[in-house]
Amino acid sequence: MKKIVSLILISFFVMAGCEEDYEHLPTAKDSVAPKQIENLQYEPIHGGFNISYDIPSDKDVLYVKATYVNTKGETSEVRASAYNNKLQILGFGDTSERTIDVYVVDRSENVSKPVTFKAQPLESPVNVIKESMDISADFGGAKFHWINELKTPISILLFTADNKGVWKEVQTVYTSQSETSTAIRGFESVPTKFAALIRDRYDNTTDTIYPGTTDKMLTPLFEERLDKTKFKKIVLADDTNWDAWEGDYYHFFDDKLETIVHTQGDHPFPQIYTIDLGVTVKLSRFIVHQRYTPQTHFGFTHGNPKKYTLYGAKELPADSGGFEGWIKLKECESVKPSGLPIGQNSDEDIAQLDLGDEYTFELEVPELRYFRMAVEDTWDGAGYINASQITFWGNITN
Repeated sequence: MKKIVSLILISFFVMAGCEEDYEHLPTAKDSVAPKQIENLQYEPIHGGFNISYDIPSDKDVLYVKATYVNTKGETSEVRASAYNNKLQILGFGDTSERTIDVYVVDRSENVSKPVTFKAQPLESPVNVIKESMDISADFGGAKFHWINELKTPISILLFTADNKGVWKEVQTVYTSQSETSTAIRGFESVPTKFAALIRDRYDNTTDTIYPGTTDKMLTPLFEERLDKTKFKKIVLADDTNWDAWEGDYYHFFDDKLETIVHTQGDHPFPQIYTIDLGVTVKLSRFIVHQRYTPQTHFGFTHGNPKKYTLYGAKELPADSGGFEGWIKLKECESVKPSGLPIGQNSDEDIAQLDLGDEYTFELEVPELRYFRMAVEDTWDGAGYINASQITFWGNITN
């Protein structure tokens, strides 16, 4: 009997709760338009507006919408639920004055009279980014550098022209990083035309961006890819064993992304890899490919190198168990484009894994033949190190 009474009481409270919720919903469609928004405030931002307001007291308000004509001349709208008192408009490609109408819509799809304002948005993000774009000569091509403080999702279209003046798109970079640089390479050291365009997801596109030279041309710095068949194994007193597990010292320069080097994990940091490049060279850049196959499982995680310091020497120093006699070349840090947590990789991250972690040396880098990579930290803090390939470019002097 007690159980029956309890069930009846529970049913009563459930029904009472449902009735209370039901009172907040319209019992029938009506044709009464809701009141207008009140206390509208707007702030011009890059490519649009931030809008805030007070929602009217009508109980059946469903959402607020702002309508406007976009850069293409099309009527567009942005909506915000009745539980929010602000909305944002984005996508304007210029600073022309815009007319914005803001409406309240109820659950019967009745629309209020508009509250209208006219204002000019700030310069579009693509044009702001354009002003920061710098195109300069780089090893084997041109370097493109830009700042995107708003972290606007953009695509950068990179072009070059042949000796007949015909332009060709060479590469497209998709990014939302706050500061980025990229390079297109594979060009001879002769005057060459380079250019870029910046586009956003609203199809706003900048004018063509050229280098700051009078003829809009750059002469790529000479470099060539080092022949890996000339590399030789060097093992010094404080070097780590890179042949552990399925790894092998020689896999680091066999031009096969599916093979790896791998340390045991019982050696303190830094863990060092030393190599004889087989020639005397002024290095221009190098690329480290992380271990990431299969299906990017290892990318930006496990024992992939994250922070490491590079050393070089023209003559092999005495094996003193340290860096005496070695020249410090560069401190490097692998950066994940998306900034996502370990185990989550965006399309931009995958593209980075395919291209590899690239580092450029300064022009005054000394001639060297022997190279050391001292790894101080890995992507997930693992005590072991794994990686796939290392590739060098430079100007061979002997």
